[in-house]
Amino acid sequence: MSGRGGGGRGGGDRGGYRGDRGGGGYRGDRGGGDRGGYRGDRGGGGGGYRGDRGGGDRGGYRGDRGGGGGGYRGDRGGGGGRGRGGGPSPESLAVYSDSNVSPVDQAVTTIEENFVAKCGVTQPMTNLSTTDSTMPLRPGYGTLGRRTEVFANYFKITAPKDLTLTRYNIEVSAKLDGDEKPADSKPPAGRKLKRIFQIILQRPEFAGVATEWKSMIIAKKSLGFPDGHEFEISYSEEGHDEPLENAKKYTIRVVSPLSFSVSDFINHLSSINVNSGFVHSLETIQVLNAVFGHFPQSHDGVVSVGQNRHFATKPDGIGFHSWDLDGGLVSLRGYFQSVRPATGGLILNVNAVHGVFFEPLRLDYLFAKLGPNNKKGLADKLRGTRIGQLHLPPKKSKTGKEIPNMKSIWGLAVPGDGKGTKDEHPPQVKTYGAGPKDVKFWLSDRVPPGESKPAPKGGNTLPVNTYISIFDYFKSKYPQVSLNPNNPVLNVGSSMRPNYLPAEACQMLPGQPVKRRLNANQTQEMIKFACRTPSQNATSVVQDGKNVLSLNQNPILSNFDMSVSKSLMTVVARILNPPAVKYSGAGSLTPRNGSWNMINVKFHTGTSLGPWTCIMFPVQGRRDIDVSNMRSHVQAFQAQLSAAGINANEFMAPDPATAELINGDREKNDQRIKAVFRQIHDRNPRPRFVLCILPKNDPAIYNSIKTVADTKAGIHTVCCVSSKFTKQQRQEQYFGNVALKFNLKAGGINHILEPAKLGIVSEGKTMVVGVDVTHPSPGSREGAPSVAGIVASVDKHLGQWPSQFSIQAKSRTEMVSDLESLFVSRLNMWQKKNQNQLPENILIYRDGVSEGQYRLVLTEELPQIRNACRLKYPATDTKRGLPKITIVVCGKRHHTRFYPKNSGDADKSSNLMAGTVVDRGVTETRNWDFYLQAHACLQGTARACHYYVIIDEIFRSSKVKGGHKNHADALEELTNNMSHLFGRATKAVSLCPPAYYADLLCTRVRCYLSDVFDPSEAQSVMSGGTNQTIEDIVIPPSMRDSMYYI
Repeated sequence: MSGRGGGGRGGGDRGGYRGDRGGGGYRGDRGGGDRGGYRGDRGGGGGGYRGDRGGGDRGGYRGDRGGGGGGYRGDRGGGGGRGRGGGPSPESLAVYSDSNVSPVDQAVTTIEENFVAKCGVTQPMTNLSTTDSTMPLRPGYGTLGRRTEVFANYFKITAPKDLTLTRYNIEVSAKLDGDEKPADSKPPAGRKLKRIFQIILQRPEFAGVATEWKSMIIAKKSLGFPDGHEFEISYSEEGHDEPLENAKKYTIRVVSPLSFSVSDFINHLSSINVNSGFVHSLETIQVLNAVFGHFPQSHDGVVSVGQNRHFATKPDGIGFHSWDLDGGLVSLRGYFQSVRPATGGLILNVNAVHGVFFEPLRLDYLFAKLGPNNKKGLADKLRGTRIGQLHLPPKKSKTGKEIPNMKSIWGLAVPGDGKGTKDEHPPQVKTYGAGPKDVKFWLSDRVPPGESKPAPKGGNTLPVNTYISIFDYFKSKYPQVSLNPNNPVLNVGSSMRPNYLPAEACQMLPGQPVKRRLNANQTQEMIKFACRTPSQNATSVVQDGKNVLSLNQNPILSNFDMSVSKSLMTVVARILNPPAVKYSGAGSLTPRNGSWNMINVKFHTGTSLGPWTCIMFPVQGRRDIDVSNMRSHVQAFQAQLSAAGINANEFMAPDPATAELINGDREKNDQRIKAVFRQIHDRNPRPRFVLCILPKNDPAIYNSIKTVADTKAGIHTVCCVSSKFTKQQRQEQYFGNVALKFNLKAGGINHILEPAKLGIVSEGKTMVVGVDVTHPSPGSREGAPSVAGIVASVDKHLGQWPSQFSIQAKSRTEMVSDLESLFVSRLNMWQKKNQNQLPENILIYRDGVSEGQYRLVLTEELPQIRNACRLKYPATDTKRGLPKITIVVCGKRHHTRFYPKNSGDADKSSNLMAGTVVDRGVTETRNWDFYLQAHACLQGTARACHYYVIIDEIFRSSKVKGGHKNHADALEELTNNMSHLFGRATKAVSLCPPAYYADLLCTRVRCYLSDVFDPSEAQSVMSGGTNQTIEDIVIPPSMRDSMYYI
């Protein structure tokens, strides 16, 4: 059982729960490849934690995405311990050090310099063809900023000079017996398929090979099989020396052997020849990942989630760290690994990640924690998890090895189990999730092979050829198991062939991943566990990570003559200077450590709010809001708005002043919110803005307000939590942060940069665009759509970003299906704001695209962008090659982390300083990409954003200027400077604002569709799809051109 404690406490970059981007588990960054559970569809199960974006929420509630995660509170003990710790020790804030540290690889530096000297300046402008999928070469390495050296969470891979890997594809098919149906021959998958591969690898001809346990076997030399070689195996459960009588048989077919020269791949990565190519790079990386992942996926005491994430599960084992999340869930610290190509060779990325798992308890105890009342929800949570059978005595094989008594949960006992089969006596189940007294099965006098007669030891003989309840059967045969008749019975067979066990006879096995969202308290506990300093994470990677991943002693790696370096890689970094921030007047502010203070300054362009009012939403029977004294606080806020340069003189007395809500009654609260906004809408004059005072951070209330106000009433809203709004301490700063939102929504510009700091954008001929897509998360209803969002600048100041969104034609597809119409809308907006002129350049920051989808952006999205331009631009401009388009993919879903090497390069959180950029060492010289940590991470370990140029027509077509030595300087500095223009914060943010705004837009649309994206467990399953709900999502014209989503 996992205690609250285990391992160091902190980690991640502070992120909150993101909900939409990832499949089960934790997203990590954006994420995280992990963009999983946290952010839902963007991450895989068990991924890392998301991390801080720099801006926080800065005044106002962000809905269900969470905020920051509380400060570091000390180590809670190691292993499975329960120590609580005190505050952070001086050591916990120190930079990471290693006696085995390796210097920057000068051989790699030489290759980098020689390549750009030969190819960087002379590389021609990218072809303008819509079908061209050639990505631009790196124009050079950045030179701006103060040079330093940092650690990266990578290990160098050493491989023999003549290494060739041969991949054999493996096809598995079931052999049918005479009485089996074709349905029984479906290809095995999951655990069964992995077990089949274990049986295959026991054969002598496969000694020393590696596999990813699904479809292929990798050998370092030919196995001598002809293509199509077949053989037969008999299936046996794990732990059995031999197959049982009448065991199922499978035909194994070895097909399509292909060889990949790792040596040639490394030579390609070391070449400075621009025409050097290696057509099998993706396949070679795939087989290398299989080699590195083979051992941890087969190692006892380690559970793997997906191909790349591995978690220690034995409390007394090396690398085991757990944390109690409450509610029957625990978090485990694990390690992600992935082979990556880099200049000069191959490197291994290793990162600490945190996954969510069921607490390994007896299931009746686990039921009590999970909440047994919602039987359907309980079945959904547990489906597919593995349990041990406590009522059966342990068995041993002939060799003395213990045979695990394991089963997989299909669901709960339900009426109709076993129907539709030839069974003359199907089970009798009274209700869904019935207890052991209400579930009966036919006890026959025929004894299945391998089972004993149904008589208890020294007990009464059980009746045969009759129905018997689970309760009576266990009472007679297993009297040591005491059953609670109220606990639901589990089905560990299938709906057609049910096999029932009472909860008291089942133990949840360690390492069973959870694929659903966490509640608010569990999210906070997860943040506490994952929030760790860079030094702590680096230490974990080098020590526990290498042990959990078996990188130090690995017979498979040894057989392939490969190894990894002892220490983390050292790479070159540069710290860029921050741009001066300008407000109203001639003065400017210089950011320090990524932030600045706007007290006693006015917004660059203040606006008039017009008629505005406020309303309080107290909860019936509670005193979360001091209604009687709120007027004075609103007056103080009004004064703050005026001091910031906003005309807020048209305040209207609240009518109604309050809208009382009922705690936990979502349906009635929705009705009340609709009614009150109908009243506000009908006032004369109609308020343009409403300040909403909420009792607490409640996603349901927030989503309801935003949905009604944005899509029905056409009224801007800003939501504040009462306790923060009325708090005297630092109230001026809080009011200033809320004022940022008011001014942006009203069309103002909060702050700008000096024109020279925005390069080509400052000429007023470049439209900057952000594009993002959000997907359904684990727990979303079937049929929940994906949503695409686009934002675009309207002038050279980059102060306003109107938007448009669309519901995607196909759910969970990253490529935007109707990008053409979305782009036309942004070009129309630019014309509206720029005397009917169109931009000469379009710089696009595309968020959320994985590496494997880069070319899809060029082949599926770029043609739509060009078509939109053809519709808008005259033929004369098109002939001149206008507009010029550059697309930069940006993402935080990666696992690359950088740690300070020198204390002088670390900020007060022990992270790298804001403005740190890395474009060497862990990149590949042919690709134009870089990592930028523009923000100052408040706690945990910062996650730099990865920027990758997939097409460039803007920079290469212009001369290098502005103190830049190459176009890499121009893009890196522009991106870093733009990161200081996020209007909702007085600090630099970690994701370039165009992409950040597009992400916020998608999150707002999730609010409108919260019934399908984030349904509560109490809500019934939706029927009939979501079309009617989707059709209702229309932003009224009065708000459409504004930043209502901020």
